[in-house]
Amino acid sequence: MLMKGIVYAAKTENREEFVLKFLENFKDEIERTNRVFVKVNLVSWEPYPTTTHPDTLRAVLTFLEDLGVEFTVGDGPAVDAGDSNKIISEHPLSHVCKEFGIRLLNLYAHEMRKFTGPRGTELTLSIVPLKHDFVISLPVLKVHMVVGLTAALKNQYGYFSAQDRIDTHTGRKDIHSAIAEINAIIKTNLFIVDCIRTLIRAQERRHGGNEAKLGYMIAGTDPVALDSLGFHLLQGVSPSLAHKTLSDIRYIRIAEEIGLGSSNVHKIINLTVQSF
Repeated sequence: MLMKGIVYAAKTENREEFVLKFLENFKDEIERTNRVFVKVNLVSWEPYPTTTHPDTLRAVLTFLEDLGVEFTVGDGPAVDAGDSNKIISEHPLSHVCKEFGIRLLNLYAHEMRKFTGPRGTELTLSIVPLKHDFVISLPVLKVHMVVGLTAALKNQYGYFSAQDRIDTHTGRKDIHSAIAEINAIIKTNLFIVDCIRTLIRAQERRHGGNEAKLGYMIAGTDPVALDSLGFHLLQGVSPSLAHKTLSDIRYIRIAEEIGLGSSNVHKIINLTVQSF
């Protein structure tokens, strides 16, 4: 259920405790599901904070395993990052999956299908998440050179076909509309956004990203609210966002317009989490 404008948050570096306390609020809902898809943020071979921290994924899978729920983990790396199979097989997140007896799926290697978004954008997307009845997304909050920032909404960019990634980055398709519309086509139930450490100036080190500390974990069901809060957190450390307003991040504005959430964060539920 979408809880508009509500965000769970903690000032902490203890990812595991935050994840477990957050998921406990949705235990009954998750327990009623048959299959859960966990969408990691695995844009390239780079470790955290370019990609999801292994402790975050491990905590989510531990929670699901303890509930006895079947789960799958997957993503599709950036098209310019190199051999996607090699990136996935050698990444620390793949090693976490092996701890639970599963493999990290390369979404490029599985079936994709054409969809039309609510604004009419034609997109070719992975249908792997649609074969599950519950989706948990694990993005990392970062500055993004093209769209301003990447967090809850943009993490679903990993569902795109390689051609659609090229088309949106070269302007043949509007990247802002595509990011919003993919979230309307493939629904995500829960988002857990790592804001402990971030990258500014770019979304990856290989593109010039520099690491900065924020010290928060945030989560919820409303990706617009999460990205809105993420924008304000990044403003404190990112020169490129310091003089911008939230309305300058066009995909967040579009997502709100098509009913995916609220940019008005009217309630923050503080989780009591010990910091290391």
